[in-house]
Amino acid sequence: MKKMIVSACLGLAMVGSAFAVEAPKPVDTSVDGIFNALSTSRNLQKTVDQLIANGADHHSVISIAAAAGIPQSKIMKLQVCVNSVAADSSSLGATCMRPKTVMTAYESGLNDPLTYLPATAAGKKIKK
Repeated sequence: MKKMIVSACLGLAMVGSAFAVEAPKPVDTSVDGIFNALSTSRNLQKTVDQLIANGADHHSVISIAAAAGIPQSKIMKLQVCVNSVAADSSSLGATCMRPKTVMTAYESGLNDPLTYLPATAAGKKIKK
């Protein structure tokens, strides 16, 4: 009888943890959130796709990537596309940034990094 109760409790705990794991995390599309996501990303294309899908401006994502120090060669390999749906939901479309537009956004981030870097980019303030 004890074994059945223990196994039932373990089963409920596993089911409960499975639901907790599947809860989607909200994506932070602020400058801080984009900077942190890009600078800690292992799969840059997937990260950029998630940011744009959650409402981040594609020009800002590229500019923040430049300000964060991500090399131009990695940025030029990305496909930065914004998906769109017709008002009547009859058609889907994707608008992708052209290489020249990507370069313009990248250079914007390089030329004015203070606009695209979060206040915490320099690191935590050291207490004296």
